[in-house]
Amino acid sequence: MRKDPSRPNDKDKDAAPLSLGDRCVLCVGGLTGARNHYRAEIETRSGRFIHHDGGREDNLHRLAPMLAAADIVICASGNISHNAYHLVKSTCKKLGKPCVLVKGTGIASFLDGLGSLAQTGSQAAGLSARGDSLLRRGR
Repeated sequence: MRKDPSRPNDKDKDAAPLSLGDRCVLCVGGLTGARNHYRAEIETRSGRFIHHDGGREDNLHRLAPMLAAADIVICASGNISHNAYHLVKSTCKKLGKPCVLVKGTGIASFLDGLGSLAQTGSQAAGLSARGDSLLRRGR
């Protein structure tokens, strides 16, 4: 079967990353050692990066104002406290913030979460999801 050159493949999709248009992206959880990689991926897409570790060392009382300040939330749900997980979900829903929950904690899972924003079509273009959360499996 010949490949149609007019149809982009998966590699072509990755070549043009989603532009975050100076939106503030809160990353909750994830690997401490990967934090600089998360930051670089957000900034490459013209976003502003903030991070909360999900209650491991950072105080949970800091999470609520960070959620309020963020435009988008990406949460490594397998690497945060139960209280932080429920706070992220309920606050994003109440405030109408796009929230992507990823099970994995690595960079590949994080990139999948960012990619899921692009896959939501017109909602991702305006990033106007109503606090909906997408759960992506980790690698």
